[in-house]
Amino acid sequence: MGRRGRRWLRPDPNAEWRRPDAPSDGDPSGAAESARAPVGTARGRPDGTDEDAPWRPGGEDEPFVPAPIAAEPAPEPTVDATPVLTAERLVRTYPGGTGVLALRGVSLAVAPGDFLALMGPSGSGKTTLLGLLSGLDAPDEGRVLWRGRPMTELSSDESKTLRRKEIGVVFQSFGLLPTLSAVENVELPLRVNGSDPDEATDRAAALLSRLALSDRLHNRTFELSAGQQQRVAVARALVAGPDVVLADEPIAEVDSENADLILDALADVARRGGAVVVATHNPAALSYAASVMLLRDGKIEASGSPDEMSHRLSTD
Repeated sequence: MGRRGRRWLRPDPNAEWRRPDAPSDGDPSGAAESARAPVGTARGRPDGTDEDAPWRPGGEDEPFVPAPIAAEPAPEPTVDATPVLTAERLVRTYPGGTGVLALRGVSLAVAPGDFLALMGPSGSGKTTLLGLLSGLDAPDEGRVLWRGRPMTELSSDESKTLRRKEIGVVFQSFGLLPTLSAVENVELPLRVNGSDPDEATDRAAALLSRLALSDRLHNRTFELSAGQQQRVAVARALVAGPDVVLADEPIAEVDSENADLILDALADVARRGGAVVVATHNPAALSYAASVMLLRDGKIEASGSPDEMSHRLSTD
């Protein structure tokens, strides 16, 4: 009988499995079986599998197939959720006849990978909050912590390093130097940090090209439109690879196509493990943000995911 005609049966599934030609009690050493088994094959089953492997019944002409072994699940990646920037009960009043209370006890925490959109009507305190988070302004009450340290405790050198390398700021007024070209404005932070001039120029040019300004590299500020100046300001904030970017209305002066270019460049900071805080009226930011905080009259009115917050937002 050919091999496919032979049947390897196990009538009792609870019984010990044995080939018909397995050694009998009269041959306990298994010498006869060893003599029959080809060199290099496993002992026991007709398909060469080990007789100690799990048994699975099959059809008459089906070969034995061992049960698959489940793979160990891959470990979950470790994400550092320690806040990089924290605000605790910030209060800020602008002097004047009656005083303007711009912030009324605002608290938040920004961790690596966060993209936070600050939204709310004009005068709600968004710009004031970004100024305090950057360390450029000081609160009247409360404190801002950088990686757990109050900013007021940083030395002068630490504060300079923080603003030159670790926090990128996009100002609502752009803050470009009018005597410099677009590429010179963008490369300036790298030149101040001591980077090689050619490398600084290359990095600045690459960022401007990403923001569709490759044909405006050598134009001075007065030769650029407001939207082009805004993109230059964004490129300057990103060029040093900061851990946190604070952007005040970074898409206010651009069309939807260029808004997407800017928001995607900002989102890259969060993708690589940095953090982004954007103050904006533009709902286009919701498709990039991970969370939204609604400010009104200097207080946090609500916060949550873009989906949770979309029905509460206005664009005034």
